Amino acid sequence: MTGGKRNISISMITWAKEVFFTRRMNSIPGWIVMALVGIGLSYAGANINQKIPFIIAGAGIGIIFILACLYYPEFAYYSFIYSIIIFTLPARILGIALPLGVLIPGTGYLCVLSIMASQYRKRSNSADFWKTPISLMMLLLFFYLLLEAFNPEIDSRAGWWNFFQKQILYLLFYYVSFLMLDSLEKIRRFVKWWIILATVVALWGVKQQYFGFTAFEDAWIHSDPNTTNLLFQGGMFRKFSLLPDPAAFGVMCTSSALFTLVLAIRTPIKKTRTKLYIVTFLQIIASSYSGTRTCNVMLIAGLLAYIIFTINEKRTIIVLISSVAIALFLLFGPLRNSPIIFRIKTTFEGSKEPSNMVRDVNRKNIQPYIYERPLGGGLQSCGEEGLKFYPTHRLAGYPPDSGYMKIMLEQGWIGLIINIVFYFIILHRGITGFYDSRRQEIKTLYIAFTVCFFSLVVGQYSQLGISQYPQYLFYLATLVIFYKLKEYDTKKTDNSEQGIVES
Repeated sequence: MTGGKRNISISMITWAKEVFFTRRMNSIPGWIVMALVGIGLSYAGANINQKIPFIIAGAGIGIIFILACLYYPEFAYYSFIYSIIIFTLPARILGIALPLGVLIPGTGYLCVLSIMASQYRKRSNSADFWKTPISLMMLLLFFYLLLEAFNPEIDSRAGWWNFFQKQILYLLFYYVSFLMLDSLEKIRRFVKWWIILATVVALWGVKQQYFGFTAFEDAWIHSDPNTTNLLFQGGMFRKFSLLPDPAAFGVMCTSSALFTLVLAIRTPIKKTRTKLYIVTFLQIIASSYSGTRTCNVMLIAGLLAYIIFTINEKRTIIVLISSVAIALFLLFGPLRNSPIIFRIKTTFEGSKEPSNMVRDVNRKNIQPYIYERPLGGGLQSCGEEGLKFYPTHRLAGYPPDSGYMKIMLEQGWIGLIINIVFYFIILHRGITGFYDSRRQEIKTLYIAFTVCFFSLVVGQYSQLGISQYPQYLFYLATLVIFYKLKEYDTKKTDNSEQGIVES
């Protein structure tokens, strides 16, 4: 009797495999099952909860997404970089509040798991990679942030852990970027996918400018008077595109515009050059809609850096003349009544501009606190995070208004010194890589990444230029690429036309 039941079970399993896997539901039983599922979902949506069909469909898509990430490591890598669009755009269009704080880091750890598992068999030797100055500084900063858990200025570890857990994921992403970007072709692919991401973000910002906000975005803007006042300045609503705020949007567009501009200037392929110029123009225009004054300083700093680094090249003179002409047109041309042009002009008023005056006063008042605390006040102790995690802290609610000021307040002047030395080492690697390279493509990649990074370093003075997502992922990949490019400088490719700027 038992044997008969076992045979029946085996037959049922065999039948199920035949119907659902081998024939992929393309049979009468499969059609019946799909019809019943469809009827069930329709009934549940109409009589129980309208969101049930979407929840079930989302769960199915989620399972497929996880399996795809585990099976295709490169897909997982770019899914993490693109997760700001993968999860934010559908949520804003459909008006569904997704837990981005869980989904985005979850995609990151899925990316790490997929790449490390795929590389396990290869046994990639990373010893030399971790001995480089950039990697050593990366580890030094990581362990310094770990020691911040014992900062005597904080009475709990809630804010510290909220910040430090992200650093764990970022360090892992830095390592898997080393594993993933293991060829010049993959570095080219990374550049192309980043340009696509930046272009999509810029296009959505332009859409907000000319076609308005979606109903979900408009509801969010007017949900809190403070948010409304923050976004509506100078007679215009500052655009934020797919990113958390206008500052992150503007910084990403500006740094990406400098990156694509350098590629456009140096590529010998006319068709590619035209596309890159169009993308650059689109990103610069989009950044202006963010209303972030820091973008203007970043753009000028990046252009000046490029001009200084390549002053011995003829095309640099053209860049210089063009930049001056465009600047004069914007400042003194017929567009002076535009709110966007007005915000650009106020960038150069220095301490005379009201918001800058307030920042100067705040910085002067907090200086004694900084001098007395070399370890700072603790991670996440200032600004809105301070009010959330340490409401009684001296820095709670204090607006840092600067990446460097936030580092100095929370990590102390010791942390600021570590970060500044780190930035110097990165810039040194980029500049020396540019001058030492033989291949035109490698030289161009070095200078493009270096100019982009330099603009972010300058942007740190008045914004959180580097640490914003997804810009920080681009920053981490840049550090790996600086290490990798020298390996391909003397190697020849099978087809030089595949290169981004190969001449």
